[in-house]
Amino acid sequence: MQTQKYIDQGANVWRFDPAYSSVEFSIKKLFFFTVAGKFKAFDGAIALDEEDLKRSSVTAKLRTNSIDTGNSRRDSQLKSKAFLDAEQYPEITFCSSSVAPGKDRDSLDVSGDLCIKGVTRNIPLAVNAIDRSRSPNGEEFIYYSATAELDRSDFGVNAFRGVVGRKLIVTINIQASRKR
Repeated sequence: MQTQKYIDQGANVWRFDPAYSSVEFSIKKLFFFTVAGKFKAFDGAIALDEEDLKRSSVTAKLRTNSIDTGNSRRDSQLKSKAFLDAEQYPEITFCSSSVAPGKDRDSLDVSGDLCIKGVTRNIPLAVNAIDRSRSPNGEEFIYYSATAELDRSDFGVNAFRGVVGRKLIVTINIQASRKR
């Protein structure tokens, strides 16, 4: 992960707060049903340059064995070699390659390298800046929401074709606090 270089340079770094953040996904099954799930263990950071957004970056890590669909049998299957192979690939990583202003003042276009099961692809994220706040004790927070559509076969996850859809809808809601 490249987060360390931003901390060393003293950039404006915001750390994800997993207690108030979420990484969720949904996928069609048998054309009629939607299976939803989430990753319960993840971390990441945003290096934010508000003067020049193009100098900003985002990094994140998801623990593959923390996948949770509310069904332990399905979760075990998703952790298996046929899907995420959590034993060999314990993390899914994302490292942005570009951050730019979006279509309006509250949106950003973020692209980056997503690595799943040892396969890396550049993906776009549609990001919305939701809010910024300060707690009574002075701690600062920022809130972002991002969405992406992924084709699981792009990452070598091809099990159960025709039963499980190819397209995943990913929704990420982040609350981050400034690292001091």
